[in-house]
Amino acid sequence: MTDTNEGPGEDATGEQSASPPGSSRVLTVSRRVIPWIGTVLIFAYIFYRVPIRDVLDSFHLVRPVIFISLYTIQFVIFFNMDALAHYLVFNWFNAKTGWVEVFFARGATYILSLLNYFVGQGGIGFWLARKKNVSATEATSSIVFLLFMDLFSLILFASIGVMFLLEDVKLTDFFSLKSEGHLVRFTLITLVVMLFQVSIWLSRTEAPLARWLLFRGPFLVFGRALGSQFAILLLVKVGIFLSDVLFTWLLLKSFGIDIPLMLVFTYLPLIYLIGSIPITVFHLGTTQAAYIWFFKDFAEPEVLIAFSLLINFMMPLTRTVAGSLCLRRISRELFAKIESG
Repeated sequence: MTDTNEGPGEDATGEQSASPPGSSRVLTVSRRVIPWIGTVLIFAYIFYRVPIRDVLDSFHLVRPVIFISLYTIQFVIFFNMDALAHYLVFNWFNAKTGWVEVFFARGATYILSLLNYFVGQGGIGFWLARKKNVSATEATSSIVFLLFMDLFSLILFASIGVMFLLEDVKLTDFFSLKSEGHLVRFTLITLVVMLFQVSIWLSRTEAPLARWLLFRGPFLVFGRALGSQFAILLLVKVGIFLSDVLFTWLLLKSFGIDIPLMLVFTYLPLIYLIGSIPITVFHLGTTQAAYIWFFKDFAEPEVLIAFSLLINFMMPLTRTVAGSLCLRRISRELFAKIESG
């Protein structure tokens, strides 16, 4: 999201850009096609190793009433806490907003998030800019702040699991070339980098390079955030994550899969991170591969694939229902605002 209104093939001064007009079309088509190709390739490999008939047979293990009930409760908790996070950030940094209007706006953008998580976040940023007359830069920065805290909380919990909860992983594996070493290095290095960034924002440093990199554009509101605001938002994200861990653990049990709660706590953020890699459609393929990779010692691959596919089905279903209920009200308000503007 930007503040400019350049036409295609033009820069901010109105001159023709160096890139040919067709290049943007090629890029757009590539972004749409590559995820489908990635999804097909990953599933082709998965079903080459695991017979699809075994996966279909594994769906008989689920107890539908328990599974649907648990997932619905999980989604309701997530929806409310996710709306709370947006409500807090918008009121802190942008404009006074009511809980109800943020709740409906966030719900409406769940439909957009079916296309892509970042598209959904862009939708709520668009609503904020239009409804509250917030500049595009500030609205975008608030959304980036929420995205940063999402990633920070996942890395934080993954690091806690790696350092304290996994018996087979030690901090000394940091210097190992084994898979355990890759896990330790990824989580700890990422956590240290993010903590360093937060410390710079809280220091309000006047160093020119730091201010140019971390206090402008998409990081505009980061420089205004207080330590207490970082902490409060982190607590909200902690609530979301702990709810996800508990309900995922219960959902696994409803499928007949018994995995220690602490392992779900450790590996679920990594599954989320792998699933969010934008090379597949609707997190398909990458999520299934991650479940097999982390939980192969606790269930057969076909059972883990069936479970993760059912999760992948429930996610767009609940978001579509919630989004449809919220969209009519929000679209009416938003388009009325556009017409009057």
